[in-house]
Amino acid sequence: MKDSKLSLPYYKLSFLAELIGAELIGDDIEVNGISSIDFQVINTISILSLTSKLKLYDGDATALIISDDIYKRKQDFGKPILKVSDSRLSVVKLLNLFFPEEAVKHSISSHSIISESADISSPVEIGHFVVLGDNTVIGSNTIIRHNVVIGNSVTIGSNCIIYPNVTIYDDVVIGDNVIIHSGAVIGGDGFGFIPTADLPIRIQQKGNVILDDYVEIGANACVDRATLGSTIISKGTKLAALVMVGHNTILGNSCLVASQAGFSGSMIVGDHVLVAGQAGFSDHVNIVSNTTFGGQAGISNDIKEPGLYMGSPCMPLVKYAKSVAIFSKLPELQRRIKDLEDKSN
Repeated sequence: MKDSKLSLPYYKLSFLAELIGAELIGDDIEVNGISSIDFQVINTISILSLTSKLKLYDGDATALIISDDIYKRKQDFGKPILKVSDSRLSVVKLLNLFFPEEAVKHSISSHSIISESADISSPVEIGHFVVLGDNTVIGSNTIIRHNVVIGNSVTIGSNCIIYPNVTIYDDVVIGDNVIIHSGAVIGGDGFGFIPTADLPIRIQQKGNVILDDYVEIGANACVDRATLGSTIISKGTKLAALVMVGHNTILGNSCLVASQAGFSGSMIVGDHVLVAGQAGFSDHVNIVSNTTFGGQAGISNDIKEPGLYMGSPCMPLVKYAKSVAIFSKLPELQRRIKDLEDKSN
């Protein structure tokens, strides 16, 4: 048995049920936190949302949140439950309840280097060894952690969090409620070179990067500045760690991009596009909205129809599945062809 060490307030399950839109089945007891179904803690509530985790129902957690489909498989869990239609949203609401964000307290480290021409709203939190360049603007309730370097003429909106060791080059524009995780580089030069018989000729990169409201950039991700104009990450789009976005590319609204995906330059990606890990996009391609790409997909041409695409070169899921089925049979097909050739000879 693991005792809860969370110094959190207790809430009745009936209160939590109303908060997350759940049906309470069992006693209206109190809990003081939320714990993982894999590492349950007494006096907390855990979320059981996968059938593969069903055997963990009798762990240390005092109560469970379960989805409708899990409840249909097993209705007696031996403890109170909150039955919901979407357990993922329940996680968001409960985390916000038990771990509310603290208000920003105005503080600027004496160890930071801030240009006299920088315009800093109040309140903001600026950590140690932060560098703010000339004519940079920082909105209210923004937090800039230690060792962040921000160039000249950068605009950062309100309610943003910039984690340690982020580098933001000159002229970058960042909206409100943006999160940039450690090690990310925003506004580095695009990869612009002209091959010659001698040395490659470098093309100056004089555009910028625009991160719209509610964008999130993962750790060690890179978004290159445009040659001319802007590289744009539109409202609500989220990039995981180690994502690369090339110069002059435009990512639409509310896209979700998993780790190690790469976007070459001058692409246009529509809204609500989902990209799995290690997918790669050629330059100058256009991607229609509401499209999903599987892991390691290779996209070299325009995608004009919404749907699920996989493979390299990528193709619609149905065609890909048929191709994989044929590919697995190639050794047998080769043997049969050889047998037929031997017989014909």
